[in-house]
Amino acid sequence: MCSMSSNVSGAKVMIRKINTNDNGQQASYISWKVFSYIQLLILFVLYFLFPVQLYSKEKAEIKVVAVISGDEIVGKLNKPSGLFFDEIRKRLYVADSGNNRLISFDSEFKYLNELSHEELILPTSIVRNKEGHFFILDNGKADIIFIDLEKKVVEPLSLTGIPPGKEKFVPGRIAIDKANRLYIIDKLNKRLLIVEQTGKFVREITVKDKNFLGLTDVRVDNNGDIYAVDAVSGSVYVFDNKGEMVSRFGGRASSIGTLRFPVSLAIDKNGLIYVVDQHAGKVSVFDKKGSLQYTIAKPGVKEGELSNPSYIFIDREGRIYLIDGNRIQVFKE
Repeated sequence: MCSMSSNVSGAKVMIRKINTNDNGQQASYISWKVFSYIQLLILFVLYFLFPVQLYSKEKAEIKVVAVISGDEIVGKLNKPSGLFFDEIRKRLYVADSGNNRLISFDSEFKYLNELSHEELILPTSIVRNKEGHFFILDNGKADIIFIDLEKKVVEPLSLTGIPPGKEKFVPGRIAIDKANRLYIIDKLNKRLLIVEQTGKFVREITVKDKNFLGLTDVRVDNNGDIYAVDAVSGSVYVFDNKGEMVSRFGGRASSIGTLRFPVSLAIDKNGLIYVVDQHAGKVSVFDKKGSLQYTIAKPGVKEGELSNPSYIFIDREGRIYLIDGNRIQVFKE
């Protein structure tokens, strides 16, 4: 209190001295100083309360090209959890988890058919290899299901050579690379397993980071680089094709590029990383170094807005597929 009183007293002395020389100059000086301090205070508060809004902007030219929620023929979607666009056959496949089925649409998003099977209880994640075979994560059975549509084969994928973990193996979301290797999140053991499409173990990736709490989603680009997200810590991890971590960004403590609850991610043809921030109701777009470029969409229930986004996929044409509650919104930049 004494120091503060002394400073205030000193300020009064300085003001009186200036007053004796030039009242107009003194008033101008004080007004400028007060204005500058107010500006700094406002910027300081905004920086810490709304860091992302200050340094990012919404992508203005993005538009909604389709909204898929079901109709009288297909019925209503019920908790869709994963999807995949087949570039060869030009078909969209959706894991309609709540209805225990896979459904397909053509390139214009018109319903084609569905696949339901006793082996499918709660399909949630879906990938396809070069031969046209599907690998489905079934959360109901805690298993990876192999599907060959031509031969009408639907069976669990047998994993071999997996190093034992401290906890039971419970698979999370899956990804696939151009060599048909599968990348499977091991949820309880907090690691990423890489296996051949036959199920044979190749290697594992673990994260040596004190803030790491487990992986939520994973993707692999054409160079074999691996991208994964940790929803609880709000972090995105990038690994090279040997499994070495090359960068980490996001997190709730960072000022620019803060992620509240990232649940899914995708990589576009330019190498940009699209991260679904579920609690923020938007998609944040980063470069490979973790620099925030812009954001897509905003919270809400209207077309083009996001109320509960949970999964993202980007096809070769740059169309962005976002699962948002019981609907799928397709955007085009």
